[in-house]
Order: sequence, then C-alpha cells, then structure tokens
Amino acid sequence: MDWRLSACFFINFTYWISIVVHAQNIPDNRCYLENGASSESFFVSEDLAIGSVIGQVRVHGDPRPGGTIALHLRESDSPIVITPGTRNLTLRRVLDKEGIDGPSSVFINLICERLHTVDPGFVIPISIRVTDANDNAPKFVNAPYVLNISEVTVVGTRVLQGVHAIDADQQGPFSSVRYSVLPGPYSNYFEFENELEGTLVLKKQLDYETLKTFDVGIRAQDHGEPPKSSDTILTVYVVDADDQNPRFLDDRYSALIQEPALKSTTLLVKPREIKAFDQDSGINAAVFYTFNGIGADYSFFKINRNTAQVSLAKDLSPTDLQHPATIVIRATQQDNPDRYALATLTISKIGGNMIRFIRQVFNVKASESLPVGATLTVLATTKYNEPLKYFVSDKEILDVFSISSKGELALKKQLDYENRSEYMFRVFATDGITNDSSVVNVTVEDVNEWEPHFRYSHYEFFVSGRPEELIGRIEVGDGDLNDELTLTLTGTNASLFYITPSGDLKLKELVERSGAANLVVVASDNGKPPRKATVPVLVHFTKSSSSVELLSGQNGSNAKLLLAAFGSILLLLAVIIAILIVYICKAKRKPNREQLQSDKDLEKTNTTQLVTDKSINSNPVFGDALRSPTASALGGLPSNSAKTKPSPKVHPAPQPPMWPHSALSNRVKKLSWGDDKIDSDSDNVNNFDVPQRLTDNTNLTVYF
Repeated sequence: MDWRLSACFFINFTYWISIVVHAQNIPDNRCYLENGASSESFFVSEDLAIGSVIGQVRVHGDPRPGGTIALHLRESDSPIVITPGTRNLTLRRVLDKEGIDGPSSVFINLICERLHTVDPGFVIPISIRVTDANDNAPKFVNAPYVLNISEVTVVGTRVLQGVHAIDADQQGPFSSVRYSVLPGPYSNYFEFENELEGTLVLKKQLDYETLKTFDVGIRAQDHGEPPKSSDTILTVYVVDADDQNPRFLDDRYSALIQEPALKSTTLLVKPREIKAFDQDSGINAAVFYTFNGIGADYSFFKINRNTAQVSLAKDLSPTDLQHPATIVIRATQQDNPDRYALATLTISKIGGNMIRFIRQVFNVKASESLPVGATLTVLATTKYNEPLKYFVSDKEILDVFSISSKGELALKKQLDYENRSEYMFRVFATDGITNDSSVVNVTVEDVNEWEPHFRYSHYEFFVSGRPEELIGRIEVGDGDLNDELTLTLTGTNASLFYITPSGDLKLKELVERSGAANLVVVASDNGKPPRKATVPVLVHFTKSSSSVELLSGQNGSNAKLLLAAFGSILLLLAVIIAILIVYICKAKRKPNREQLQSDKDLEKTNTTQLVTDKSINSNPVFGDALRSPTASALGGLPSNSAKTKPSPKVHPAPQPPMWPHSALSNRVKKLSWGDDKIDSDSDNVNNFDVPQRLTDNTNLTVYF
C-alpha cells in the first residue's frame, strides 16, 4: 500500500507541476468573452414561450461537469436563468414589451469562476431587451357609441368624430389602427371619412317615418401580420324633423243638406269626419282648419278652426245652392304655416243631387315622355264615389286617351309634341239620370328629344383672307320645334373666325397666310336637357390676284413654265380649229345662204353662252368673286343649278347642256377624224333626244 500512495502523490504532484509550467507558458483566458467585449446583449420577442433559449453566452471555458469554468447568476429571482453545465440563457417567466404582464427589459450579472484556482470569479453584465410583438388588439375608448341624428341631415355631413381605439403595442404598424363599418343591413348609411381617423360621415338620407333606430357595427384593426381587431356597436337614434306636410284622412269628403237648411246647422260629412294629422309622428304638431278660397259658395258655410266641423253660415233659400258646391279645406300646422294640406268637400242639397263636374274646364299638362297608361288627371264630379259613364265629343280622342268609370284620364297612345301640341275636347258624364259636360284641354309639353343636325358631315371652303370676308354658311337644324340653336367655334384656329346666328362664317381680320385652317362648329340647343352637335370645317387660304399675277408671282420659274405650256395649248387649239374650218368649207361647196345665216347665229349664241358658263364654273381656288360662298359650302354649285345635294368636299363638274330646239337645223353634220361624209337624212335628225320643254337660262359649255 505504501508504494501505491507514493505513486498517487507523485502523479498529482506531476499534474500540478505541469499546470504551473503550462500557466507560465500560456495565458489563462477563461471567463473572458470571445469577442473581447465586457458585456453581453440579447434581443428577445415578448411572445417567446417559457422554457425557450433566448441566447448563449460566448465565454471562454468549458462549463460542463469536470470542465474548467462554472457559471451562475447573481440574481436569484431573475426571469432568466442559465442552464447548469451550459452557456444557454433560458426564459423562466413571461416578458412583456408594454410592461403589463412581465418586465419590458432584464439586466442580470453572470458570475464566471475559474476552477482549480484561487482567483475570484468574473462578473459579466448581460442586458436583455424585449422587442414588440402584435399581441394586443385595439380597444375602443368610451364604447359602445350612441348617435342622435336628425332625419334632415345632409348626406356627406360628419356626424360622429369620437370613434377612437387604442392599441397597447409599441408605436408602429402593430399599434396603427384603421376603422371600418362592418357589413350589415344598415351599413350603407355611414362610412369613415378616412380609415385612419374615426370620423363617421352620413352616406344615405335618413327618414324617421320609415326607420327610427338601428345599430351599425364598427371595427378597429391594426396593421399586424396577422392583424388583430375588436368590434363595437354604434346605436343610431333618428330624430324627427318637420319635413312632412299634414295629411287628411281622406282626400275628398261629401255632405248633404236637408230641408229646412237653417243657420248653424252642422253638416254630416262622409265617409268620416274631417280630420288631418302631422305626418312627422315624432313632432305631431297640432293643426288648424280654414277654407282655402273665397266666392259665393264659401259664403254659405263656416268651419270650426279646431275641429273642422262645417256648418251653415246663414239660412238657405230654395233658390240657393242649386248646384253642388265644392269647398277646399286647408289644414295648417300651428308651429309652421308653410306646412299644410288640402282636401275637398262637396256639398249638395237633397232633391238637387245632380251630377256636376267640379270644373268647367280641366287644364292638363302632359309631357310627351310619359309612358302609355300614365294617369294625367281625374275628371272629378260631384259623384266621385259612384261609377259613371263618360263620353267625348271627338271619337279620335279615344285613340289617344282613355277615361275610366272613376273619371281617370289616362294615356292610351304615346304623345308627340312635334305632331300635335294640344288636345281640346268636351267630355260628358252621366249617372243614368242626370248628366253634365266639361271641357278638357291637354297641353303637350315638349321634351328635348333631338340633337342639332348639320346638313353635311363636314364643310370645306376656299378664301383669299380679306377681313369680314363671307366664307360660307353652315346649315343646321333641330327636330324639336321650339329649340333655339346657338353656334360657337372651337379648335386651334377658331380665333381667326366668327360665326353669325344665321350660320355665316366670316374672317375677323386680314389673314396673310397659306395652307389650311381647321376648326369645329358647335351647335347647342336650349332644350332640357340641352343637346349639342359638332361638325369639322376646313378653310383653305389662297391669294386673291389675277391669273397673270398667280402665274408670275412668287413661284418664279414654275409660273413661267406653266404660262408657256398654256400658250402652247392655245396655239395647238387654234391650229386644230383652222383645220376644221378648212375641212368644213371644202365639204360644203355650195352652202345655202339661209343655212349660213343660221350657223352664224348658232355660233354667236354658243360663243356668248361659253363666256357665261366660264364665269359661272370658274375654280373657287383662285378667288372667283362671282362664286357664291354659300355654294362653296354646299359643294361648289349655285343653289338653283341642281336639285340633288352636292358633296360638301368635291366640287362637281358642270353638267352637259340641253340644246335649244330652235338652234337645231334640219341638216345635221357628223364630224369625225377622217370621215367627211354628210348625213342629210331627216330620219337621223329625229334620233336625237331633244327635250320638248326648255328654260331660258339653258347654258352651253364646251369641253376640250
């Protein structure tokens, strides 16, 4: 045993000697942090579960059993502990960024001891910061909400600004709240002006008579992922406003007067006593009654202001009230004279109960847009509650209107103001015993059905640029009879022109330019609703000068070439005409003197007519002063030269003339290149299609 003890002592002595020698050669870095820092910091989310590792301390040394260091915390009650034998920091209690359910930050001291030494332990400060998580839902302040709102509140009004919710999360997306109205039966009445503010705006008109109180759901939701939200209720009480007129229980009443008809006799009214009430049930204002008219019939009666009882104002003689009297009764609110209602009371004497129309003339206004079947008016009689038979003076009226047994005048056919603006007829009513008649006057009200319509789809003019020059006329019409049209100009070049109410397009001032100007003419009517139409206009600017100036003006050599070519053509035509004359003279060796005279007259007529035609059909591009500007707008022909509508853009060529019958000789010559035969057969003359009716202004135009 002695030798064994000696061996153990030797081994331990050798181990400690080796440690001392090693310590002297290698520095001891145990309990130092790996990054050379003096403290550690950790970030941990507040929603981290208990028992989770929040981090690992980066310290030199081996904390495991039998290792070189030992780790423990100075704070015994810390929510963070270090797992024995490891460097791991473990969560022991809940953390809370808001500091409600746990601490929002933790500071602990980690003690690190070097084993097998007598050195004191190292203190390592550790800071643990808690980060926010979306663990709180918004909470409404002063919820639920109650709103009292008047039924006459204008749509778009801010009705509630106190909706507010608070989110306990840290400032940021987790605590930013947005508001919304939850879907429901009444969610269409309100909306938030801005989802980030709790201001409610009225979206739909309220009506106390149909909806007195209701609930609306409101939600507050944060911007987390996933978001958290909370809901509350807004209870709305609609406050009644004075927006309704009073109303009678019945629109029409009737009463019979028995003999003797003495003063102060109270009338027995049917179908019930006269009574009116305020339709604003929340206010229910009191009403008073008066007669709404004056006249002989009103002088026989008086009405109680509070009860609406009607009685005789004086004794009636047998000759009084031969015909039923119609009295208009007015019920007025005591707190608001502008609110009232009307009803009629028809009073008849027993024995004089004859049928009568309540009006001698029924004036009715009907829009032409009313659908078929619409009721225009009621041709009321003294026997309004009895079925009657009605007849009209004109049977054609029944194609347009119908009259029911209750006197309802309805549409049977669509009205058209442009075809007929008024219907007047007499209507007869009978109960089988008595009858009466009245005049019905139906005035058709115009509706703006038609847009303005231009004669052409576009216009094109040629002008020289002189101020106040009449460029042309824009023709426009409207299918509605009473519509007045207004013409205006728009477009890039509209400032150079103006247009008169009659459609004359003119230049404002001298324009020295070439090329073309584009503008648009706008035609607007005064109907309801107004309608408008547009048409494009193209104006070409040319220089108003003589043909010689045009040929020798700014174009220089081009004009000279054109003049030379024109001279060559004239010279060639002169040669051709001379050859034709020689040919004709040789073919006609013994001419008849009368025939020669007739040919000369025909040639003279043709020459005169040629000059006239050339003046009429001159090209408007060169500023012909004789050409009608209006004709240019309509296609380039005078208004009396053709019956068909010319194109608004292409100037048509003149039509071949009709030959006067007096200018045709009995002997017709057929001229052709290389054929000198003369056809003297009279039958060939009859083959010409010569019109029998000629006008004095028949023109002859020669084409080369």
